[in-house]
Amino acid sequence: MKKLTALCAASLLCCTQVSAQSYFDELLIFGDSLMDSGNLGLRFTNRVGDGSGNFSTGAYAEIAPQHLGKALGLATNSAVGGGTSYAVGGYETADILNSINGTGLALPAGGAVARAAYLTEFPRINPNALILIDGGGNDFLNGTANSQATIIASAQTLVGAVKALSNAGGRYIMLSNLPDLGKTAAAQAQNFLTPGYAAAVSTGAAGFNQAVQTYANLSGANIIPVDLAGLIAYVSNNAEAYGFANGSNAAFGPLANFDQRYMCFDDGPSNNACIEHPVYGISQPTADPSKLLFNDGVHPTAKLGEITGDYLIDVVTAPQVVGQVPSLGLGIARTQQQSLVQVMRENRWLADGDRLFISASGATGDEPTGGDQESKHLTLGLSRAVSPGLSLGAAISMADHELNTDGSEIAATSVGFSGLVNYREDRWLAEGSVGLNVVDYSDIDRKFSLGSQNLTAAGGADGHGWHLDGQLAYNMLSSQTVSLAPALGLRWLNSKVDGYTESGGAVSNYQWGEQSRASRQFRLGMLANAALSENFSLYAEAFAVSEEEDANETIEIRNTNLGYTSYRLPSYQNDGDSFADVSLGAALSVDKARVALNLNYNDEGEGRESVMLNYSRPF
Repeated sequence: MKKLTALCAASLLCCTQVSAQSYFDELLIFGDSLMDSGNLGLRFTNRVGDGSGNFSTGAYAEIAPQHLGKALGLATNSAVGGGTSYAVGGYETADILNSINGTGLALPAGGAVARAAYLTEFPRINPNALILIDGGGNDFLNGTANSQATIIASAQTLVGAVKALSNAGGRYIMLSNLPDLGKTAAAQAQNFLTPGYAAAVSTGAAGFNQAVQTYANLSGANIIPVDLAGLIAYVSNNAEAYGFANGSNAAFGPLANFDQRYMCFDDGPSNNACIEHPVYGISQPTADPSKLLFNDGVHPTAKLGEITGDYLIDVVTAPQVVGQVPSLGLGIARTQQQSLVQVMRENRWLADGDRLFISASGATGDEPTGGDQESKHLTLGLSRAVSPGLSLGAAISMADHELNTDGSEIAATSVGFSGLVNYREDRWLAEGSVGLNVVDYSDIDRKFSLGSQNLTAAGGADGHGWHLDGQLAYNMLSSQTVSLAPALGLRWLNSKVDGYTESGGAVSNYQWGEQSRASRQFRLGMLANAALSENFSLYAEAFAVSEEEDANETIEIRNTNLGYTSYRLPSYQNDGDSFADVSLGAALSVDKARVALNLNYNDEGEGRESVMLNYSRPF
């Protein structure tokens, strides 16, 4: 935490808010060819070609984990080259377990050990590591999982690998389920010759996923489920929208009734034989892997890999988007407190009196962790002088609020109740306010993309918040027209948001747990007021503020499309910081009424500003 420096306090220079760019500093990858970024010298996807339409040359396209790594700024280099990706094409679940805490990383599967098992080299896992693991497909392809008992055994082995990582300190483990193997190009090609084959394979894959889910829920690990099966099904069901070849084509002769979604780009030498697309396949003059889901019998093309990468990114970043909701709640509490400032200012500098007041404001600001917040506020209240130097008041507030970020649009309405107090004795000035607000977060729209498709997962929640603000000042001047008072203050803000369930996000719908956020500020500054005439006055206030709350929050999440138990992911991180808070304004008396205009700015984060109009009159 950065404290106020003498320079900051004296000059009110900008003191920049610091927030982490990434919650994770390492990406560990274990699994099979769907995760292999090059341990065997290749990646299991199509090549990018040389630009002439020859896709037998060029580098291999990036796969889903690499897209995730790029988004997080984390390396996904192969373990054989000293990197953190231990996934190897051809690995069964037993091989994956060996690469974690067994005999080591064998190249190829069953071959010589190229590197020691991960936990042999690193007995304790970095607590800030994100772990990605899959497996099971090769157990089926190689015939290891060929009965209910062996399918369950393979599932237990994969979950055993997860438990080993968890027991070694792994806190965030993304576990992928198995795609529907009956809906692969290889299975559908075999089904073309042997009807019923694909259905049987689908049943086996579903049984494996169910077993993995059951044992994972009993493991005690913080498992973040990755619904790869659901994602591929979603893309396949929306193939035309994504620009993939879809359905049958009468021009294909003997293949006229074969669904193009299950044709592949490259049917070269492989035990995963598939039917090459007659138009977009690698041997055609019009070769185009971007038109096809499958590169070969079981592996995705670059385009499907990129869509899968988008999904992985959303799994990790969605909690950070939702984590902004209680930040909006802090803004609501802050605006409620600011709506009382002008009447407290009048109680501070003017003669004792009873006042009715109306305050209307508009506030905009950039959140320290990203996003623009806007509020429109109306406050009605009264303040009464109960004794010489002592005034008490109460107010009710109504407001509309919005928070817009690159990944969300959040709208809320609130009703607040506040109390305030002013006390003067000689040159000493003491004042404070307390308030409670009830919030309806009516629209929480989380926006994300899966390839070319833009989706919105929508929901709504209830919440509440409160503020407690107080300051003590001493007027150094005895003038009746000019006042100058150093001040010391403390401000607490708090917000809580209930859990809610979203819908509309296709494969990415979640149930979000309860959240809270707090702000605790020490304030050191100066209050100034100048009565230029009997009816007109100017004022200025400047504070150096030290934010004492550090936030390192996680949120409880449950994937509503799957039967996994809830898990936790980081949602919000912010370090306490120092910033300047400045207000300027003018007040004009008209008959018995008083109208004031207030401008406020502070440089917390990217800056926050507000304009407030206040009307008051005695009663």
